[in-house]
Amino acid sequence: MMERYGGRVTNDMKSQHTPSPWLVRLDEDRFDSKLSVLEVIDGSDASLNHPQGELVIARVNVSAFAPHMDEPLANACLISSAPDLLVALERLAHPMADEDDLAYAKEVIARAKGGAK
Repeated sequence: MMERYGGRVTNDMKSQHTPSPWLVRLDEDRFDSKLSVLEVIDGSDASLNHPQGELVIARVNVSAFAPHMDEPLANACLISSAPDLLVALERLAHPMADEDDLAYAKEVIARAKGGAK
C-alpha cells in the first residue's frame, strides 16, 4: 500500500508502529476553543515520564470545529484505538478465532467509538 509522508510517497510498511496504549489529551482553552490542543499521545510510562515530554502520535485540528468538540474528540478516540483495532482484526483473521476474539473485537470497537475504557 502506498503512503504519503511529508511530500514523499513510500510503500515501506516494515517499521513497527508505537505500541498501545495511545491516549487522548485535550488541553482546552476555555476562552477561545480554537486555541485548544487535541492530541493522541504514547501512553507508555517511558513516554509519559520522558524529560522532553510525551511522544505525540497525532494532533487533531480543532479550530475548524470550535466551539463544538464532539467530532474532533470522536476522531481522536478512533485514532487512539488503532493499535487495539489492529490486534482485534488479527485475532479475528486467525483460523482458530473464537467467541473470546469476537468479544474482544466488540469491546475495542466500543472504545474506538468513545465508549467504555
